[in-house]
Amino acid sequence: MLYYACEVQCAVRTRSKSICRFIAPAFCGLLLGTAIIGIAQSAEPVPNYPPHLPYSFGNFVWWSDNDLRALLKKRLPGLGDEISTTSASMGRIRDALKVLLKEKGIEAEILSEEPSDFSLSGKRDPEAPEPSIQFSILNPQILLSKVDLKVESENLASLLQDDAHWGEGKPYSAFGDWFRRSRIKEVLHQNGYLDAQIQINRQPPVKDGDRYQVALAVSVIAGPQYHVSSITADGGPLLAGRDLSPLFGMQDGDVPGRYPLANLTSQLGGFYRHYGYADVEIQNLPILDHDHALVSYHVNVIPGPVYHLRSITVEKLSAEQESKVRELLGMKPGDIYLDEAITGLYQKIASDPLFKGYGFGFGPNRDKTANVIDLSLTFYKEGGESSVTVK
Repeated sequence: MLYYACEVQCAVRTRSKSICRFIAPAFCGLLLGTAIIGIAQSAEPVPNYPPHLPYSFGNFVWWSDNDLRALLKKRLPGLGDEISTTSASMGRIRDALKVLLKEKGIEAEILSEEPSDFSLSGKRDPEAPEPSIQFSILNPQILLSKVDLKVESENLASLLQDDAHWGEGKPYSAFGDWFRRSRIKEVLHQNGYLDAQIQINRQPPVKDGDRYQVALAVSVIAGPQYHVSSITADGGPLLAGRDLSPLFGMQDGDVPGRYPLANLTSQLGGFYRHYGYADVEIQNLPILDHDHALVSYHVNVIPGPVYHLRSITVEKLSAEQESKVRELLGMKPGDIYLDEAITGLYQKIASDPLFKGYGFGFGPNRDKTANVIDLSLTFYKEGGESSVTVK
């Protein structure tokens, strides 16, 4: 796998073994959920990778997303809202985009980015854009010149400055607008503004030498500041009737801060997993009273079944090392499955000379019918060519 350094300290995993001729920090993969393949031709699709995906646009700042999509559909017969995940299909879109830009007197280099395996299968924010094949202009550069923030309160304006002005002077991508909106909303929620609305409008691009500058107008309507009206918690079967209020971290009348009741939900989850409830779910959904700007919380535990360890598979170690790993793990087939055993194993091998320079990945494969887990541990030499596969 190839990895690309990004300015927001993340990494992009490519789906192709072809080496790309660029690094695109403005389109960082973890933020955007993409794998850069762009100008280089792709090869070797990942097994079970979707044959078709939606497509979207990053910095074609002369058009809205909908207008650009409509123009492409007129020029490319049969084009719908999804395209096949092949080099030919993406190349067809890139060529059409180049022609549209050329009609505006712009000679452009276009890249396409496919969603990473992780972005397709991992959990994501409900408000985040869906995974898509993303098209962006690599050259000429499109830069974010400035962000004009409008908010009712001066106190709130000072709180939001850093997140609102994120990315000024750097390559612009519409994919980053969701991140900006999400960060602003998070800061407002931390301060009790749970009805906050954020609108981002892009201004027309301005030519600046051999590049283009674009400005954003960010408008924030914070709404009322909420306060906590009540907190209740059901600790589930293992903690029935227990008073959990010392773990709340807030009380009636408080402004809900960052991650309300996070300490409680974290400790409940860890407690149940310690007893083998690997699928435990801790529900913590706020109930908003919009008329009175009040919020109530009820924490509920859905424990799920107790899991036992059925088997352990250790890969890419010598017989001596494998025997030692099984000993250090401290969990054998038939035992209750404990996540903490994996954490402990990381710590133990770090101090054991037999595993100097080694790391590992793990894959707990659940059999939900039998309530058992098959655990695989795949070791690799750190800094080597081996990659970790989570099964």
